[in-house]
Amino acid sequence: MQKHLKLVMIGVVIPLLSLFSCSDEFLDAPSENQLTPSDLPEGITPFDGIAESLYFKPWFTFNDKFLIAVGDVYAGNAFSFDGAYAQFKDGQVTSQNPILTEGYVSLFSVVDQSNNLMKLVEERKSELPEASYKNAIAISRFMRANAYFYLVRTFGAVPIVDRAGTAAQPKRNLVSDVYKFIKLDLQYAIENLPESSVKKGYVNKTVAKGILAKVHLTLNEYAECASLTQEIMGQQYSLVQDYSSMFSSPENNNNTESMFALQWKAIATQWGTQNTNQAYIVPANSGITGGGDGWGVYLPSISLISKFEANDARKKNTIMSDGDFYPELLKNQGGFKYKKILSATGANFRKYIVGSAAERNDVFFMRTSQNTIILRYSDVLLMHAEALLAGGNSTTSGSALNAFNEVRKRAGLGTKTVLTREELFNERRVEFALEGQYFFDLKRRGLSEASAIVSQQEVGFYSDDARTDLISRKITPGANYFELPLPQSAIDTNPSLLEAPVPFNFQ
Repeated sequence: MQKHLKLVMIGVVIPLLSLFSCSDEFLDAPSENQLTPSDLPEGITPFDGIAESLYFKPWFTFNDKFLIAVGDVYAGNAFSFDGAYAQFKDGQVTSQNPILTEGYVSLFSVVDQSNNLMKLVEERKSELPEASYKNAIAISRFMRANAYFYLVRTFGAVPIVDRAGTAAQPKRNLVSDVYKFIKLDLQYAIENLPESSVKKGYVNKTVAKGILAKVHLTLNEYAECASLTQEIMGQQYSLVQDYSSMFSSPENNNNTESMFALQWKAIATQWGTQNTNQAYIVPANSGITGGGDGWGVYLPSISLISKFEANDARKKNTIMSDGDFYPELLKNQGGFKYKKILSATGANFRKYIVGSAAERNDVFFMRTSQNTIILRYSDVLLMHAEALLAGGNSTTSGSALNAFNEVRKRAGLGTKTVLTREELFNERRVEFALEGQYFFDLKRRGLSEASAIVSQQEVGFYSDDARTDLISRKITPGANYFELPLPQSAIDTNPSLLEAPVPFNFQ
């Protein structure tokens, strides 16, 4: 029976590989990621192997600029002089912005490719064991849900595309229906993904619970979020004690804290499979990459710098400050000592800097294999605390404090006996700086409160070499600040996007 099943699987793989290698419109997987029957690990179906591309390729331009531009620059965590980011820095993003367009297209590429994979699986359903069929569908629906979660939080009402071959000009659907659609996808994933990942870095039902918990939290469904996070805590995931290792060491990808991460592959001859973040983050003229990249595009905002408590172990691993020494960078020169002259805000980011090609064989120009973590265990802990806070100003809940303090202990900070709303959100801000979360955290606080916070943030720069002469700058959020415009190119292609959102037919 097992021999017969293997023969069936091989028969499935070969025509699928042929389809994938010829289609630029589907997964467009690089040759290094195209599977042959001999490549398949024990216990993984051909569809699992093909689905692996959904962990990186369609997310590329989302990760390249959009995630940090929206999540950190636009929200006031990061400053930039680069022209491409000017509208995000100024809080005035227009529908013609190319970064906005790239992110929108990338997220819908995830949706489209997930739908296409499900179509293929449906067509071959009779050739697959039921568990394998459900797992392939579950991975696709998990990815689609995550793409829609970013889309709805960024743009508001967007079209729900639930299958391959949908009409070319779908109307936008109600925000409430988009969230319902996301929940249905994640619930299916929870019910049909395996308990443990079948391959390192693959998602499982616990990961799907974590994303669903964040959806509930976004909708102020606190009891549901608290219940899901409680189920996750203390089980198969835990905090990594070396905070920096999660962002600067590809060999530590998919560690015990990483729950869902984009799985990048740095290939010298391939574009679109890698993490480009290092190229934008490394301080300009520092030589850290050893190549022509490293432009210091993203600088920590003065506001963000001020939010770290004294002795917070995360600060040096997140932000380079004057005099900080990094023996792991430029090792052949004895290490790297940071000087504030390198940045107009007196600091640079440290996260997502891996090193140079001379020091590593997985670094090339604008290419590293460092994962982009979308969900990690510390987020689950802080979500649990926030859910028990339940929109209030403070809580003495033991469960909330235990979760919150676990994150603080890892940072080398003292524990709290009362948790306030401001402390919770500040903890999130410094814990997830440069991870594309701050804009969505602000939005979750409510538009009035969030607008007041944004208007008080110092997002200026220093004009002198001593970094003492502050050119102060603050943003006054407009009425539509927390809902970015749909790209004009998408509207030009589909004018119905200008029409009022309509209910989605869930039948």
